[in-house]
Amino acid sequence: MTLDVLIEQARRTHSSALCVMQGGEVLIDEAPNHTGGRPIETMSVTKAVLSLLVGRAVTLGVLPGADVAVAEYYPEWRQGRKADVTLQHLMTHTSGLQNVPAAPEEIYPSPDFVQLALCAELRHAPGTAFSYNNKAVNLICGLLDRATGQRADDFARAELFAPLGIHEWQWDRDRAGTPHGMSGLQLRARDLARLAQLTLRGGEGLITPSWIHASTCPATPATPRMGLLWWTWHPQTTYTVTDAHVQHLREAQASPTQIGALTTLRGTHTRQDFHTLMGTVGFDPTQVPAGTRWLQEDPGPRRGWCHDGWLGQYLVVDAEADLVAVRLIAADQPGVGSAGSSWPEFMDDVFSLAR
Repeated sequence: MTLDVLIEQARRTHSSALCVMQGGEVLIDEAPNHTGGRPIETMSVTKAVLSLLVGRAVTLGVLPGADVAVAEYYPEWRQGRKADVTLQHLMTHTSGLQNVPAAPEEIYPSPDFVQLALCAELRHAPGTAFSYNNKAVNLICGLLDRATGQRADDFARAELFAPLGIHEWQWDRDRAGTPHGMSGLQLRARDLARLAQLTLRGGEGLITPSWIHASTCPATPATPRMGLLWWTWHPQTTYTVTDAHVQHLREAQASPTQIGALTTLRGTHTRQDFHTLMGTVGFDPTQVPAGTRWLQEDPGPRRGWCHDGWLGQYLVVDAEADLVAVRLIAADQPGVGSAGSSWPEFMDDVFSLAR
């Protein structure tokens, strides 16, 4: 893989923006389909920036750390099992809060994302099960508001974006006026890459190196792949599905369609092949009951950290190669949502480029 091939692939997949930085030097900063390099909705990649913002609050001392109890800021949670929920649980998707995986079904219709999270019941004891949870992440913006005295986007403007020279951006708010935590941040690809550079430079004085390390390494025993809102990146990961895993799914009373699809996935697969096969057979991991052991993951060596988002937004930090890569596609980009626009091989292509 070469830079020219990567640019050509960006064009073929209707990408709106592509940026690659190595050693602090910009190698690619392209708007392949003439979008003008405008800020683009980063979707769930917003969570990686939110991690940096929490790290800034911890560095300033306005947040004591990831182990602080949510109840310190929301006293109504001081009773029952919710008293045990920490900021770290919210950031590792292990809070146990009830959650509907599809955000348009429950979250977007809500006028107050924070209140929606506060009112959610616990389905699991905190820290015992991993379940990707947009609702819980939205609560983090509420914590930042109460800890800093500022809305998360205002705090970001003053303490993170402005010091880095990032001035053209937007962050969606709910109707109660709180920024979304799960998504909603619009950035230029180059600015997103610049923010990721902080993780390769020990926070550059804005964020303590200890926070950078803690947020980009495994942060929960529930899964080896989750840091503090960052996924750890293991490009040589393999996945194995056995008869026992199918039986676990059956015992969890998953739908017959999902049980049949997982049966088809039995065997050992590379990461890229596995995700392709899941789409082919119609297996949806978000429909797996939390805590169900439906596969064995062999992560292989950790090479860096990453995040992705709906439509095909990608942010990859290759720590070994001192490289950051960003791919964004705008919701109004011609071709968005088509079979050829999601570029699921992007992270593998970045790995090939670095090698």
